[in-house]
Amino acid sequence: MKILDVPQSGSVGARTSSRNSSGQYVRQRAIPTNPRSTAQIAARARLADLSAAWRGLTAIQQASWIAFGQSFTTVNSLGTAIHLTGLQCYIKVNTVNLLTGLSTVSTPPALPSFIATTVTGVTAVSATPLITVQGAAPASGTIQLAFASPQLSAGVNFNGQYRYLQLADVFTSGACSLQTAYAAKFGALIAGKKIFVKIVQSQAGMEDNGTVFTCIVS
Repeated sequence: MKILDVPQSGSVGARTSSRNSSGQYVRQRAIPTNPRSTAQIAARARLADLSAAWRGLTAIQQASWIAFGQSFTTVNSLGTAIHLTGLQCYIKVNTVNLLTGLSTVSTPPALPSFIATTVTGVTAVSATPLITVQGAAPASGTIQLAFASPQLSAGVNFNGQYRYLQLADVFTSGACSLQTAYAAKFGALIAGKKIFVKIVQSQAGMEDNGTVFTCIVS
């Protein structure tokens, strides 16, 4: 049910608030499933380890992350510009570092200067099967992370369901394959379905807002 209210997200009692392309809405709260997938367990372990590591930082190091969080704004899922806490910054930066094969850091990185992503589009074919992003390898010092949605109706134009697939840094003949990672995460491609792919650029654990590409599986 669409409503006119202050931006909000989360559950209170039997109601869950969220937003989509049409605005704020509320729905009946659903009890989430807990499949305990390998990726889910790994993500929880990273969060637990980084939270413990935060408690081991010195007061000066924690203060540097708190100041870092106040030095820039980020946009949350409701489209509101916010400042992250020091803990949130520490976990966010080091989670990206772990995903991209970098070492965790105890002090904040320099703020990045991103250029436009080198990815130009996405293609998916069910018969082959094949899903690729087209473009070129990112500039030196920049890492590209590929996130994707499950397969949706071709009429859907808004998506908030992105899950991490893999790095998108190695391009052969102008394309980088996401097929193996996508099939493992979401299953076989279905002709006529729509896929959203978000390419997020990272420098030293800091990410841009990402660039979204869509395609209909042919």
